[in-house]
Amino acid sequence: MMLEELSLSNFLLGVVNFIVGFISLLLVPIDNLILSLLPDLSHALTAIGSYLNIISQGLGWAISLSGLSSATISLIITYYVFKLTAPISFYLIKLAVAWYNKLKV
Repeated sequence: MMLEELSLSNFLLGVVNFIVGFISLLLVPIDNLILSLLPDLSHALTAIGSYLNIISQGLGWAISLSGLSSATISLIITYYVFKLTAPISFYLIKLAVAWYNKLKV
């Protein structure tokens, strides 16, 4: 009985390995085609970094042009950080309490 189960599991494992190998063999030409036709990812990441650098230079210029003091800018940033993170924090606390109540029961 044990030998039959062992040979059956080995057979199923062999079938799964064969299917995985066959699918891998079928996908190799598609993978090579994608690699040859699409540009390298490093070019895209470099372009994104350059774009963010340009934006940050312009943003600093716009803030200094606005004439706002650093305290005012800090208050504006603090307000928006609180406005965007407080609902998520309250939701996560509510979710944690709900999970605790379900586990307690």
